[in-house]
Amino acid sequence: MPTSRAQVSFDRILDADKEPENWLTYSGSILGQRYSLLNQITPANVNDLQLQWIYQARSLQKFEATALVVDGIMYSVQAPNDVVALDAATGRIFWTYSYNPGRAHPCCGRVNRGLAILGDTLFMGTIDAHLVAIDAKNDDHCGTLWWRERSLVMP
Repeated sequence: MPTSRAQVSFDRILDADKEPENWLTYSGSILGQRYSLLNQITPANVNDLQLQWIYQARSLQKFEATALVVDGIMYSVQAPNDVVALDAATGRIFWTYSYNPGRAHPCCGRVNRGLAILGDTLFMGTIDAHLVAIDAKNDDHCGTLWWRERSLVMP
């Protein structure tokens, strides 16, 4: 059962390789190896794997992001800028936050590179050059926009 609060401290991110059941950063840990220490799947049992659940995204656009997994909750994005919180064990959707990008002319499609997390806050860079902070808690106020800041790079 997922916990009700993300609570990802900076120390947890630094030591993410000690929590193989979680995927706290884009590459799994600050080492950037994209390698999991989980060992339940082996060459001997790989043929016994069975599909447990499917998440049907509400977007037909490209996906180029890595999901985060924090204490049983999977946080992912779907194009162009929707954040989805799912139960990692069942695929049940806890909440969805939809960001409506303003005028943006991306060169390579309306894709999002994913999320970052610290404490109870998810951070997402948007395709219209904003940084948004979203409440990641799994309760009545989950998926709520806390703040949005426009990049100084965009005109």
